[in-house]
Amino acid sequence: MSTTDINKVENEDDNKTLDKLQIEAEEKEMMLKVEHLADDDVELRNDEGPVKTALSGDITEQGREVKPKFIPIGAIKMPGFFTRNSDREKSKEEEAIEKDTDNEKNQDKTDDETKSKQRFQFLQTCPFTKFIKQAPKETDGDNTGQKKRLGIFNFMNPKMFQKRSAGAAEATLASMETLEDKIDTPNDGMENVKLDVADEQDGKVATRLPLKERIRQKKFIIDDLMVCGVTLLVLLAVIVGIVIGARSGPPLERPLRLGRFITTQTSCGLIEGILDDGVYNFFGIPYATPPVEEKRFTYAQPLNNISMCWNGTLEVHEPGPLCLQFLENGTIIGDEDCLTLDVVTPHVRYDSPLPVVVLIGANTLAGGISPAQPSAMYARTKEVVFVRPNFRLGSFGFLALDILSNSKYPPTSGNYGLSDLLVALKWIQNNIKHFGGDPDSVTLLGHRAGATLTAALTTVLNAHKLYSRVWLSSPSVIFPGKPLEQTQKSNEQFKQISKCNDVDCLRRISQLEILSATPDTWLGSDVSTLPTSDEFKRSWLVLDGQYLRTHAYERWDAQKEAKNIGNEKMFKPIVFGTTQHSGHTELLRMKHLNWTAEIVEKMVNESYLGEKNLTEDVFKIFNKSYSGLVELISSVRTLCPLVSLARMRLSAPLYVALGAGAGGGAMGSGLADIDSDIQAILGTFDSVMPEQRRFMAAIQQLFYYYVWNGKLPGDQHDLIAVGQDFLPHRGLPECDLLIQKDVVPRHAHVD
Repeated sequence: MSTTDINKVENEDDNKTLDKLQIEAEEKEMMLKVEHLADDDVELRNDEGPVKTALSGDITEQGREVKPKFIPIGAIKMPGFFTRNSDREKSKEEEAIEKDTDNEKNQDKTDDETKSKQRFQFLQTCPFTKFIKQAPKETDGDNTGQKKRLGIFNFMNPKMFQKRSAGAAEATLASMETLEDKIDTPNDGMENVKLDVADEQDGKVATRLPLKERIRQKKFIIDDLMVCGVTLLVLLAVIVGIVIGARSGPPLERPLRLGRFITTQTSCGLIEGILDDGVYNFFGIPYATPPVEEKRFTYAQPLNNISMCWNGTLEVHEPGPLCLQFLENGTIIGDEDCLTLDVVTPHVRYDSPLPVVVLIGANTLAGGISPAQPSAMYARTKEVVFVRPNFRLGSFGFLALDILSNSKYPPTSGNYGLSDLLVALKWIQNNIKHFGGDPDSVTLLGHRAGATLTAALTTVLNAHKLYSRVWLSSPSVIFPGKPLEQTQKSNEQFKQISKCNDVDCLRRISQLEILSATPDTWLGSDVSTLPTSDEFKRSWLVLDGQYLRTHAYERWDAQKEAKNIGNEKMFKPIVFGTTQHSGHTELLRMKHLNWTAEIVEKMVNESYLGEKNLTEDVFKIFNKSYSGLVELISSVRTLCPLVSLARMRLSAPLYVALGAGAGGGAMGSGLADIDSDIQAILGTFDSVMPEQRRFMAAIQQLFYYYVWNGKLPGDQHDLIAVGQDFLPHRGLPECDLLIQKDVVPRHAHVD
């Protein structure tokens, strides 16, 4: 200890001999040397810095207790020996020094107790953590209640962060008198020196201290607080960034090859699609085993065996062939190996899956290309995933014969195309997540014969697990009700034309022979003609006993009853719809260059309506023009039968696309044909006039809101008129007449 006073030295009697005084002086000199060595050792052990050094224990010699005192460098006014006789009274300065020394020893003990806590250097460095964990301490003497606390508003003044005691501003120094001098001498040549450090230098002094020393002395500077504050803010920002990034990070898009090709997986292997027009196209993805050779006229089988799959990556860049079918003009297109589907998606990712729209379209169940095709623009702008499956049509998809039924157990045949759709929907449930789609949000969009097939699919047992909601545009309401055996007998004509009497023959003959054996009366559609009393009606669908077991109406009644008792899962939402002029075709329009009132009236008189003497009644509602004629045909064949089904049996909403919207405007035809609603939904409608564009916007709002929310927007109405906006329909008096006269639904069109 280099500059400390030796206190509490008790003097001997004044009458000591000279020898004793000399011995005592030598002992004093030895004691001073020991003190210097002890100071160096303590300084190394405690590493307390240049400001303050403390002894680890008291020094006792010859019964005297010597307490160390801290004397700053340069504070000695005059040198001299220092000691104190035991019989002298303590001065006020000495009492203050002793009190400070006791406080310092107590502080040293506290530092020893908290030394283990200093291992966490980062937390101990932060003044906020230090002051939060610090328990309040009592101060000595006059310092009680005068400690200054660190406040969050005090950081602008560094000296306010330096904790001082009342006696810290004054250092009482004394030069020690000789052993014979009395400590209470009024003027002993020594004086107390006050070390007043300028306030403006407090920050500089604290800055020169090591960080550990500043923490121990609680003398923090503004830099310490700023560093801790910035560190805490950075840590908080990192934590918040990690949490936000984990929950709502950027879409995990799959990487592109050559900036155009993208690979994803299916249950049967990897496939590679192509980026085009801002969407990803996957064309011709196999979803079932090829229905050829031994699998002809059998129900679809999923690709559930690895031997049926492919090796490596299957490229699906180009559209595959359609299924074999007849077009309206008699042309044959397609291929028998056709059980594939197309997927058009705006994203290939697993986060934020999008609703799925399954497009099921056909003009008749014998064939005909439907406008229900995936739209790249609306997949991107409406944020949906389009899927269009191929399914077998005509004889390849629905032929029911006894020789086919007898080849399997239990005996059954027909409805192969319906089984194709069921397997396709199962594929969607298992794989659409790899294309950014949501398997729990699947909307079936059926159009014309595809809508009829979709309506029949809703009656299949357990099929409700494969979809979420249904939208049916211009379906037929005529469903099979005859037993399978009766249907097979009516199809004997096919056996006679094909000259096949066993199943092996049917599977051996060529595709063209199958198509040629199909009678002409099985083809075509009556959707654009007025009914006659002798018209031939034939349904491709049959009660096969495996998929369709009861009449559709009976099945819907059971589903409606289940809904009424609270079993919502059995009855999925259905929306029906058609157009005001669904009976219009260009072939019918071109039949007469000038449609006069006489021509229109003659056609009505020659129909079933004329036979029932209803001509006068219908012309009270419809005008004698071409538009009036096709509106009458539409009411008999499509609109009013749907009213009887949707409103009276299922209590489902029904929309009607009006000619004022689809054919509106000065250059518009004023007609809404059978395809106008689907074309408007999928963006292929030719909208020239502002009225037509408003019609597109209105029906798109209806459909895509239904896709995303499972219900129609606005107030729920049973009958909706879609013109330049969608509004509650004014009513359909023509349907009331036709239903009352038993024309509808008896003469509804058959697919």
